[in-house]
Amino acid sequence: MSLIDILIFFLVIWWPIFFILLPIGFEPITKDNEKTEFVRSAPKKPMILKKLILASGISLFITIFMWVLEYYNLFSLKEAFL
Repeated sequence: MSLIDILIFFLVIWWPIFFILLPIGFEPITKDNEKTEFVRSAPKKPMILKKLILASGISLFITIFMWVLEYYNLFSLKEAFL
């Protein structure tokens, strides 16, 4: 895998993982029908930075794992899809 392949793989894996992590820990602003300036579906604490770091860590682990598999010729994404 070239550096560009690794970067593209990382980014393609990162986005779905980030979207999977977004609803984790979701708690709406209000549980009642109180009037707020935000929509009721907005989270109290979005914890975006924590989710960004977690998504990056998981994606980095998967990317390194796939690189090791390809480096030792155990599995290749290029050969699997060509």
